[in-house]
This record gives sequence, C-alpha cells and structure tokens, in this order.
Amino acid sequence: MSTLDDLFPDGALRREERVVLDDHHTTRRLGELFGDRRADLDVTHRASDRRGLVAMVNGAASDAKPLSSAPPARGTGRRPRRRPDLINIGMAGVAAIALVTAGVVGGVQAATASPADDALRVLRADEKTIESATAGLESSRTRITYALADDDAKAAALGAAVTDAREAADPADIPEGETDAPEDADRIAIGDAKATDAVLAAVDAYRADLKGFALPEMPAAYAKAGVADDSLTDVAAAIDAAQLQLTAIDRASAEVRQVRTAIDERRAGFATAVATFAATFPAAAKTAIDEHPDAAQEFKDAVTSAADAVAGADLLTDAGAATLAAYRDAAVALAADQVRIERVWERERLEREERERQERERQRRQNPVVPNPGETTAPPTDPTDPTDPDEPTGL
Repeated sequence: MSTLDDLFPDGALRREERVVLDDHHTTRRLGELFGDRRADLDVTHRASDRRGLVAMVNGAASDAKPLSSAPPARGTGRRPRRRPDLINIGMAGVAAIALVTAGVVGGVQAATASPADDALRVLRADEKTIESATAGLESSRTRITYALADDDAKAAALGAAVTDAREAADPADIPEGETDAPEDADRIAIGDAKATDAVLAAVDAYRADLKGFALPEMPAAYAKAGVADDSLTDVAAAIDAAQLQLTAIDRASAEVRQVRTAIDERRAGFATAVATFAATFPAAAKTAIDEHPDAAQEFKDAVTSAADAVAGADLLTDAGAATLAAYRDAAVALAADQVRIERVWERERLEREERERQERERQRRQNPVVPNPGETTAPPTDPTDPTDPDEPTGL
C-alpha cells in the first residue's frame, strides 16, 4: 500500500458515515507519513507524490457511479456541515446588540425612575378622566333638561288641541244663512266625552310630574393642584383629591341615569293614555253618524276618514294634533248638514200647511154656508173664552 493508500484506507470516493476523524488525528497521520516538512517547505514549489496522485485519480474515475444509483443516505448518518452565511451571522450580531442595548436602557431608566414620577403619571391620567367625565355629565343634564321642556310643550299643545276639539256650537242655533254662532248658542260634544275628560286629566298630571323631576347638582369644579414633580407627598395628596372628584362625578352620573329612566317610564305611561284616547274616535264617529242619519253620505264618509286619521296619528306631534281639529270640523259639518235637511223639511211642512189652509179658505169662499129660514144662527164660540155658557156664574 502506498502512502496515499494509507492516508485514504477506504479507497477513492468512499465516504465513511459512522467514523469522523478529527483534525488532530489527520495531523498526526500526515506527520507519520511525510514527517514535519514545514521547515523545508518551498513556497514556490509544492512537494507532492505525482505518480501516486495520478494513480488515485484514475482509480477514482473507474470506481465512480452515477448519482441516481447511489444508495440513499441512512437516517442515522451525520448531516454535512453547511458553509457559514455571513449575512445571517451579521444579522444575529445586530439583534444581540439591540437586545443588550434595550436591556441597558431599561436598566438605566429603572434605576433612575422615582416613585414620584410614577405617581405623577397616575395623577395626569386621573385629571384627563375627570375632564371627559365632567363633559359627559354636563351633556347628559343638558339633554334631559331640553327633553323635559319639549315633553311639557308637547303635552300643553295636546291639551289645547283636545280642548278646542271637545265641543262646538250647535249648528241648529246658528241662523240660516249665517256662519257665526250667537253667544247663547248651545254646544254639542265632539268625540267621546268621558275619554276627552280622561285624557285632559292625564295631560295635567303628566305636566305636573314633569315639573317634579329634579336633576342632581353638578359636583364642584375641579381645580388642578399645583404640585412639585419630585414631591411624592404632594402628588399623592393630589391623586386623593382627583379620586374624590371622580367619585362625586360617578355618583351624580348614577342619579342622572335614574332620573332619565323615571322620565322614560312616565313618558311611556302618558303615551299609552293618549293612544287610548285616540282609539275611541272610530266608535265616536259611528255614534255621530247614527245621530245624524239624514246627512249626506259625503259628510258621513268625511267623519269616518277623520276618525281613522286620529286613531292612527301620534297626537303628541303637530300633525297629530291637527287631526283632532280636522275631526271636529268634519263632525260639525255632519251636524250642520243634518240641521240643513231638517230645516228644509220644516220649511216644506210649513209651506204645505200654508197651501192647505189657503185651499180651505178658497173653498169656504166659494161655498158659503146658508142658514135655514127661522133658524137662528148663534155666533161661534170663542175657544179662548174661559167661561162655560152652561156653567152658572156669580159664584
């Protein structure tokens, strides 16, 4: 065996999968084969066994196999070492430096931070919370105040509309050919009288309740205390004052929510009473039509339509309140048409009676009554004479 065969005992291009020689072993083997040649090394001409190298290259070429026929590497073999990636090594170094820097900065900050600084940050956060909470509380109180005024105005408008529509002058007391009723004219009810009284009482009670709702007072204005940034005692006292202010704001906010809930419940109850009143109009329209059967059909249809409009309207709006006035006008027109028909019939009756009287008078003149000879004609008895001729007098 040549010296190269002793260096590569497993033959050309053979790879040992289980035994890996370290660098010290390789150095020792090379020393045994060639000796320590470093002292005589000629840097201009590298010493080598030329014939041995040529033989090894030829033997490796004859034993070479295609890559596709090479047996797969066993799972227990060692992976070949990868070449080092300079970019990855550089990035890893930068990351390590950043971590070290962050740790150093954090350590410095932790070492230099004082409890007063932390407390001051808490104080500033509480002061911002106070500002936003105070603004929200003021906004809620303002909205409720406007809502109370608006609800009272709507209730007042409904009360006025119901009062105007509850009755009207009796068309029978308005002289024919005139439109204005005399001061002594009778009044006729419009709609259900009991339902009208009930809703007017509900309006009065609701407005009284609205005036009884009281909003809580705003907490005293919060003033930021002047504190020394490096004084933990001053900052702690300011934090206590801020917490007391936040507690007062929370208490007032809870009371405002309670008032708002009570207002909503009362508003819902009043809306139910108004809806109950509006639902009575279809029945009231039927009653009005039955009481005025001789009016024209167009007036009856107008009353029915106006009653349905009231029943389907929100009477707490301007448009809803207007439906009450429309129903009143339709009901008055229905009654007026009934009066017109009755007046026509009365006029026709008087004219007929007058014609009959005139006919009797004409016949009496044409056929006078002639008394018999020797018969005394007694004067006709006056029907207005209170005395009876057969009754004795002087009593």
